[in-house]
Amino acid sequence: MTSSPDALTRPRNRRLLMFYDGIALLFVWCLVFLWHFSYLKAFTGLQLAGNLFFSVLSFYGARLSLKVYRQILRTGQLKPFALELAADIAASCVYFLLCRVFRAAGTPVSPAIIFASFYTLVCVLARVAYSYLYRALKKSKHPYLKHLLAMLTLTDLDSSEQGALLHLVLEPVARNASPINELQNVVDHFAIRGDVRVIEQITKGYINRTYRIETLSDTGHVHQYLLQRINTNVFTDVDGLMENFKYTTDHLHGRFFLPATTRQGAVQMLRPTKDGRAYLRDDSGCWRMLTFIDNVYSLDIPDSPETFYYAGRAFGCFAREMADVPADEIKTVIPNFHNTRSRFEALEAVIAKDPKGRAAEVQREIAFVRKRAANFGTITDALESGLIPTRVCHNDCNLNNILFDKQSHKPVAIIDLDTVMPSSVLYDYGDSMRIGTNTATDDEKDLSKVSCDLNLYERYACGYLEECGMIMTSEELKLLPLSSLIITSEDGIRFLADHIGGDTYYNIFYPGQNLDRARTQLKLLEDMEKKLPQIIEILNKLYARLGLPCILDAREVLGKWKI
Repeated sequence: MTSSPDALTRPRNRRLLMFYDGIALLFVWCLVFLWHFSYLKAFTGLQLAGNLFFSVLSFYGARLSLKVYRQILRTGQLKPFALELAADIAASCVYFLLCRVFRAAGTPVSPAIIFASFYTLVCVLARVAYSYLYRALKKSKHPYLKHLLAMLTLTDLDSSEQGALLHLVLEPVARNASPINELQNVVDHFAIRGDVRVIEQITKGYINRTYRIETLSDTGHVHQYLLQRINTNVFTDVDGLMENFKYTTDHLHGRFFLPATTRQGAVQMLRPTKDGRAYLRDDSGCWRMLTFIDNVYSLDIPDSPETFYYAGRAFGCFAREMADVPADEIKTVIPNFHNTRSRFEALEAVIAKDPKGRAAEVQREIAFVRKRAANFGTITDALESGLIPTRVCHNDCNLNNILFDKQSHKPVAIIDLDTVMPSSVLYDYGDSMRIGTNTATDDEKDLSKVSCDLNLYERYACGYLEECGMIMTSEELKLLPLSSLIITSEDGIRFLADHIGGDTYYNIFYPGQNLDRARTQLKLLEDMEKKLPQIIEILNKLYARLGLPCILDAREVLGKWKI
């Protein structure tokens, strides 16, 4: 996640809000004075323009001086509307006085009062109507209404600007957010410095709700924190999750350093509650507070081979530093998170049920997966037999879980430690390769664009093995060339199963997107299979250069992957 400019100081956001109120102001001004038609006939063009100018000056001036727009942008709750009403009352008085002092038309009292009342009513009703419409659409499961909801919330537009404006200004309960007064109550339970002045939702991330908290201390120092509401549907054992999280961050603190790590550290540390607990559990959910890392950015795909090399170093360093943690010290909070054989069994189960009648249209994909079923237990079997060690791993080695420094463009920290569990480094390595070496997006319809970039593969492997190759056993190194094929198979299986099952797990933005994702993964797998001899050659050169205890036999490795 990246730090973004404060929503309250974005000129564009403020101008958009003023434009919105300006439309309402003009509409009500015309309505009121057309209503008083006999009064309107006495006006000259200059007098009409003068009254409009006074009304704009009065209402905008009052709202800006009382910081109404700032408060609405910040919270979107009822309290700012009370402030808005007070500002409108003050503005009505100012408007009336301006009209009288400058004698634009000898404005009587009644039109001014009606004008102010109508204007306030229109603004408040617009926000209330938006709120109820949003809630009604959110409950609906109809695909067309879901698209309407996306349009209403500007989901596909600039969410950090226009979308943030609409759901904070117009929607008292923002999309996927808790009311601001509830968040303030939550924040008050944590031991942080200063008074809260900004609460801003961060839209990156699909599991937990995340907010940037900015506080101002008595000495004038600004502090930033990260507040997260833990998704208890995904993480049912929150105690176990937080024990893992605290154990991991405590273990890495002071010893885990990346090329651009600052004094803030390479992991986000927990900020305890005022009574010393690692997280808060109340009626609104389970909450935790983390340190915030500023002046960083993240990437979904590598922007250069050098970036991917440093990504390999970052995750390799993480694996090395966690190597001395006994696996039984960390709880498995999501069973079978990486278990390709189990994922295949789940696919077969959903094919048998076929709840949406979609299995018939994907027989080619099903046949492709079934043909490779003998391969899916390769890593799982090696773990269960003890052939390779069970290690404490990150388990979600996406590139976007690395924060890069904005100046040096090198890794600062690794985030998203919720999936740290006993597993195999082969899954971590393979997952990074699956995501980072793909030359196309994960839902590319033109499969001719999908391939495994071997230059990127070599750069990541180089960085990863430089950092943690020395801790890996010869058996792990022997299976390393197959790891990217296995994890790519796993993700293809999961997308295919979700498509057949009715798109119940992954978010989709158009019908058939999960099928497109599945086909992309299976095409990538097919390309990796073709390039497996070259992958073996790349790894053999790295093993020799780094002095690692393994020489890959191409025939042996190729013989393990059955098609």
